[in-house]
Amino acid sequence: MMNCESYLLDSQALALIAYKDDLGSLSKIVTLHGTYTSKKSPAQLLHLACLHNQSTVQIQKKVASAVLKFKHKPPFLVSQDVGVFPTSSSKHETCCYIFNHFFTPTEIDKSTTLLTFSNGATVTVPVSMHIVQQQNGRLHTLLSHSTQLRKELYFDQYLFSSDRMNR
Repeated sequence: MMNCESYLLDSQALALIAYKDDLGSLSKIVTLHGTYTSKKSPAQLLHLACLHNQSTVQIQKKVASAVLKFKHKPPFLVSQDVGVFPTSSSKHETCCYIFNHFFTPTEIDKSTTLLTFSNGATVTVPVSMHIVQQQNGRLHTLLSHSTQLRKELYFDQYLFSSDRMNR
């Protein structure tokens, strides 16, 4: 593991986990190209990543709650194509954040699930497989909605601009 202060949780991120070591690290960031540690907490890293994309975690959670019609543990978008879901309430120390990458869940026991990502990286999360699947479904519904909205805005803009050109 490498020490990393980067707050850019981008399309390469797989998971963000609370983590403590003797060097003062507070987070473990699992990516497609390796695992890194940070001295910032998961909440701080997510906050900075959203700020980098001109938003906040609170705004993104409100948008997700409005779209998905629920408020408990909403997934949210960090950037246009990067979404994340919490495994539990963000107030819990054991909350892990899983990004929108394909993974295979394997039940270890009723309250623990192993996630295996396409690059072979694994993350063990302290929640049931049902919760993981439910949260992952919510995240992908949110991403689908976001993609559809962008398409509609693009076509509205395109149609509007071509109507003006044809006059």
